[in-house]
Amino acid sequence: MKANGKEIFVYNTSAAPFAAFSCSGPVVIEIELPARASKVSVSPKKYGISVEVTGNKAKFTIPGPMLLALEFDIMPEMYIYANPVEKNAPEATAPGVKYFKAGQIYEVGELRLKDNETLYIEGGAVVRGCVRATSAKNVHIAGYGILDGGYYKRGVDGHRSIVFEDCCYSSIENIIMIEPSSWMIMLGICQNVLVKNVKELGFVASSDGIDIVGSKQIKVENCMFRNGDDCVAIKSLDLREHGSDASLDYSQDVDSVLVSRCTFVSYLGGAALEIGHELRTGSVRNIRFADCDILGVHGWGGIFGIHNADRATVSNISYENIHVEHHYNKLVDLKVIKSMWGKDAERGQIRNVSFKNIDATINQFNPGYSVSLIGGYDTKHTIENVSFENFRLNGKIATTADELDLYVKQAKEIQFKF
Repeated sequence: MKANGKEIFVYNTSAAPFAAFSCSGPVVIEIELPARASKVSVSPKKYGISVEVTGNKAKFTIPGPMLLALEFDIMPEMYIYANPVEKNAPEATAPGVKYFKAGQIYEVGELRLKDNETLYIEGGAVVRGCVRATSAKNVHIAGYGILDGGYYKRGVDGHRSIVFEDCCYSSIENIIMIEPSSWMIMLGICQNVLVKNVKELGFVASSDGIDIVGSKQIKVENCMFRNGDDCVAIKSLDLREHGSDASLDYSQDVDSVLVSRCTFVSYLGGAALEIGHELRTGSVRNIRFADCDILGVHGWGGIFGIHNADRATVSNISYENIHVEHHYNKLVDLKVIKSMWGKDAERGQIRNVSFKNIDATINQFNPGYSVSLIGGYDTKHTIENVSFENFRLNGKIATTADELDLYVKQAKEIQFKF
């Protein structure tokens, strides 16, 4: 691959190959493929980037920094991370900075951060292991380098790649995460944490992109996740029963989560945007997904998922300005259920869910197979007040449940606005 004539290294992972570079303006990208191609497409498709294909070479221009997925008719997808030029990188010798320089692979195992510490992975460096911070404030992970979770093996000594628990005023920015053995980022009972411009490539089952567990005031923005399970999952539970990655009880209320300007791809199982299944708390509320692109949910999961398998009241959930390029199973999937993942004796509620300005592409494989579901558990544990405003399928606004292939039970006040 070349960017404005400069050779760019292409990394290979079990999920997909990728290339990364920085830019501040237009870039001409040229890719030499292993065989002749007849079709190359660039997503998110809303950018309208056209590709010139000649034999085994593809060429296109991007206007500036952006995160892209390429699909080919001759090989699996490839990801291109055109980052903005980095500013304010820390000094390698600054107090509290754990600095990993470019050009090396570092085998660190478990790396722990404490108050006011920063892990900085320079572009071109690979750090193999996992990162932990517990009851810490002002901790940060940054840099354009790679965090490789393949130091651990799923089913042997698997670890979640990044775990922040009981942390506040902290951030995870810019890094590339590959080869997870389990969840990729977990925020447990955290407050005021920013996750920005993080790129993930996960292949194995349960390689969730980010799990926000019992946390408040969380922002996830300008990220691109390709996962083998849920891309975003919002939960509340005590994870100490599920191995050694958690040391505290995360079963607290969730409040004020914003996921914006992100791009997601889910394979195997799971949803692109999931709330549940484990919601062992009183309240999960004020969750907003905005200005996101769902390139595909290719497994048996759905796009918009709320699965309340415990006692929580889930309320004030909004999805707005979301583009869906591919799904096969479920589009909207809201349920109050009794599930193998739930433990509470009491069922919960779902209230006040809004969909506004949603664009979903429907192809030949959807009709007759892809559905939407809204289902309460019984007459006392229901779903109420769900609105669809300018919810478009192939550009046509859905004005009825039938047009959305929507099946409803134990639910009230389902409204279509246009």
